[in-house]
Amino acid sequence: MPAAVLEFIPPSVCAAVDEAKVVSLIDARNAARKAKNFKESDRIRDELAAMGVVLKDSKDGTTWEIAR
Repeated sequence: MPAAVLEFIPPSVCAAVDEAKVVSLIDARNAARKAKNFKESDRIRDELAAMGVVLKDSKDGTTWEIAR
């Protein structure tokens, strides 16, 4: 998953987010969405939001950034 938006976030904020965990959760969310398991995909989105991660879905995939 693209994480280019992290370049614009201060390093001290980025250090608090486990990028590997975020990517893993996004992959799980995308799999849940593909299986039309929207309850699970919503749960994962909520988990990411609690970590301070904002998702943006587009036709090209899912990107994320740290909430400001």
